[in-house]
Amino acid sequence: MTRIFLIRHGETVWNREGRLQGQLDSPLTLTGIRQAEAHGRKLAEISAEETMSLHASPLGRTRQTAAIICEIADLPYEEIRFDARLKEITLGEHDGYRGWHRLDRDFPELAAQRRADPWNFQHPGGESSEMVRRRVTPFLNELQEKGGTHLIVAHGVVNKVMRGVHLGLSEEECFALDRPQDGFYLLEDGRESFIRSME
Repeated sequence: MTRIFLIRHGETVWNREGRLQGQLDSPLTLTGIRQAEAHGRKLAEISAEETMSLHASPLGRTRQTAAIICEIADLPYEEIRFDARLKEITLGEHDGYRGWHRLDRDFPELAAQRRADPWNFQHPGGESSEMVRRRVTPFLNELQEKGGTHLIVAHGVVNKVMRGVHLGLSEEECFALDRPQDGFYLLEDGRESFIRSME
């Protein structure tokens, strides 16, 4: 049996501003810090008797979130495996752009291409969702082979794709998934359940 607690990083300054972070970084807001603290408290409640392996994206916002979770839940931060396969999707030249509205306004031809085939579309120098799927699927397969309980701290798009792979969803269904920061998902036996950590 494999159990995966899948957490998105807390709210960042750029999340709040509506900027497209990609693989660039901005720090957690106070709300983001409180979200990470709440995740840590909830994990401490539900997994106190479990041993889990720890995994995270190496980007700054996930490191910061993971550090807070580990301190609150008494988990060993030094044992986290920072895996580049868990990095957020990159928009390449457009990482850090000030919102989808401005991006689509400034690059209407790219916007039309993205709407025509969103799953396979790549911004210049960026990745497609299909490319993300190809890099996270081997990672998930490795965890399934190991069994046991795992904690992953990653990103909005990456987590949606991992959930889609786990649940066997279509591309359209995967796109429709949410990207919460007030709770996290437990993936187990081809199903998922949402665990709310903030009221």
